[in-house]
Amino acid sequence: SNQDSEKTVCPENGVSNGSPPPNLPIINPVLWVQRQIENSVNPMSVLMNILPPNVALPEGLSDLTLWRIVIEILSDMPKRVKLPHINTLHDVISLLKSCRNVLVVSGAGISVSCGIPDFRSKDGVYARLAVDYPDLPNPQAMFDIQYFSLNPKPFYKFAAEIWPGQFTPSPSHEFIKHIEQCGSLLRNYTQNIDTLEKVCGIRNVIQCHGSFATATCRVCGHQVPSESIKEDVMN
Repeated sequence: SNQDSEKTVCPENGVSNGSPPPNLPIINPVLWVQRQIENSVNPMSVLMNILPPNVALPEGLSDLTLWRIVIEILSDMPKRVKLPHINTLHDVISLLKSCRNVLVVSGAGISVSCGIPDFRSKDGVYARLAVDYPDLPNPQAMFDIQYFSLNPKPFYKFAAEIWPGQFTPSPSHEFIKHIEQCGSLLRNYTQNIDTLEKVCGIRNVIQCHGSFATATCRVCGHQVPSESIKEDVMN
C-alpha cells in the first residue's frame, strides 16, 4: 500500500514518517550514523522510528549509547530464506541451467585471486589504512567525501594499488561472463571499482560504486578520461 511504502528511513536526514520494515536500506550503518551526528540529528528521534512501539528504552542513556543502539539495529539485517530444495552443488548447477534471469551480486572477494587486496581481512585494505593513517576516524572514512576533502591521500593510495591495467580477471569473472554468453545473465551488480568485469567482457554489469573510467572536477564539473590523471595518482 502507499501507506506502507512511505514507512522508510530517509538516508539524508535519518527521519522517517513511520516504522520502517526490518530490512532498512542502510548499506553502511557506521558511516550513516556519523553523518546524522554531523547534522545534529537527535538519536532518540531515529530510534522512535525504527523500534517497535512497545519497546521502551531506559532513561538517562547518553547520545553515544543511543547511536550505538541505532548501529546495532541497522547492522542486524535479516537473512534471506534458503530454498529448501537447493542443498548440493548439483542442485545449484541444475538451477543455473534452468533459469534465464540470473542476478549476480559481486564484491571484493572475486578479485582477491587477481592480486587485489580485500577490505576486511587481517592484511586487507582497512587494516593497512589504520596503520598508515591513524587519523582516520574509521577505515570506511576513506570513501567519505567530507574526509576526502580534508585528506585525499588514503583514497589515492588505495586507487593506485588497484588502478586498471595491472590485473587480469579471475575465474569468478569468467564464470559470470559464461552465464552471460549462455543468455542467462539478467545483470551483474558489482561493488568493485577495479573494472575487471569490463576487462572480462561482461556487458550486463552495473558498477554500483562507480569506476575508474573517468574523473570529474568537484568544483567545475569538468570530466576527463582517467588516463589523464593516471600519472598523478600513481605518483
